[in-house]
Amino acid sequence: MLQKNLRFIGNLLIVSVLSVIIVNISSLPVYIYLITANWFTLLVSFSLYAVIIVFLYNIYKTTAELRQFDFRPWRTRLNKRALLLMVIGAVIIVALAFGYAKLTAVWHITESGNERALDLLLRKNPVAMTLDAVIFGPIAEELSFRGFFFSYVLSDQYLDREYQAATIVINGLLFGYLHSGNSLVPLAYYTLFGIVLGTTYLLSKHDIRVNSVTHMLANLGILWLVPS
Repeated sequence: MLQKNLRFIGNLLIVSVLSVIIVNISSLPVYIYLITANWFTLLVSFSLYAVIIVFLYNIYKTTAELRQFDFRPWRTRLNKRALLLMVIGAVIIVALAFGYAKLTAVWHITESGNERALDLLLRKNPVAMTLDAVIFGPIAEELSFRGFFFSYVLSDQYLDREYQAATIVINGLLFGYLHSGNSLVPLAYYTLFGIVLGTTYLLSKHDIRVNSVTHMLANLGILWLVPS
């Protein structure tokens, strides 16, 4: 049992490092139109995003197959449970965002570096950043943070609820840290954001489409409904 737990912890450490690298690579399109925003750089950025998403999906699929982790291909038909999970997950995340916005306003909490950068980009390039935040970003993040991360860690040896719960929490903390740094309240908010998505992924029986749409709907709701 001890050896199994040590292997599990080792898997978590390895996949956390790999996920950070993959997420940074998948952010390259944003950096391209950060340098200079025009129609050409936007076309290049979104074309690169499409290539990266295909690449990330193949990484996810290959990892799942190698580690005997069940996953649902893109073409599998969505059922009512999947649709319900999308809506519930998105509503919970938007509710969290409302609470976070309220806390930051009442307690005068400084925005995280990630939030300041996003606000600046949204003001400079609202169309491009909306597409990034609502479509490309969520798909890329779900393929790396949930798809690759969970398929690497939760092989057929680690399907017990204790391992699943630990994976959800660690995954949420990593997601939270990469989105907020070490600022406590933003870290708590983004960690809960990640935990909701991790839970949705497992409840949907590893359907990355459910998570991608949940993340998209949540980001869209935050952009439209939550005061900045």
